[in-house]
Amino acid sequence: MATPALLHRYTDLAALLDILTHKRLVLLDPGHWSDKNDVHFMASYKQKRQLQSLLALCFTSKFETYHHWSVFAPGSSGVCIRFRRLWLQEAFDAIGLRYGDVQYRELHDDQALTLQDVPFLKRFPYRDEKEFRVIFESQVPLAVKAVPFELGAIERIVLSPWLPEALVDTVKKTLHSIEGCQKLKVVRTTLLSNESWRKKVDALV
Repeated sequence: MATPALLHRYTDLAALLDILTHKRLVLLDPGHWSDKNDVHFMASYKQKRQLQSLLALCFTSKFETYHHWSVFAPGSSGVCIRFRRLWLQEAFDAIGLRYGDVQYRELHDDQALTLQDVPFLKRFPYRDEKEFRVIFESQVPLAVKAVPFELGAIERIVLSPWLPEALVDTVKKTLHSIEGCQKLKVVRTTLLSNESWRKKVDALV
């Protein structure tokens, strides 16, 4: 199977403004993630590796779904940043980060694992997320790790399906006003209301 060309980062407008203004992504402590199995695995890995810092950032290689919007970018302020995968991987390589696609395992799966696998493991019920994870390990206590990147790594910005149509132009103008972002492609997803889809169905009835 071919490697997906894009990585999607679901977040909110406040985080997007920071990302675009500073041309950086930020890895944070995974201790506040909602999946407590995930939190346990990351904490266990940190302890066994005797690390002072273990920070992470998550993407998905899967094209947008209702699940991704409702769980990871809910409400009108949600956004999805579509990144060119190879560009991002070069940025991660430049500062020595580990990254990879998450492996999804069933409880009865007895396939051998190594300690290095642990940060990239999740339970099988999460498999539809198609997660891509980046981690930073250090013997120095840090709360955040910034990853500089070039704006050309962004393929487009996708605005929330719950963003009122009347606010779309205002959001676009605000994003385009940020230095270097004048040519960024910014669109509102048609996930919840797609005219072409409706016309296709109407033609059948």
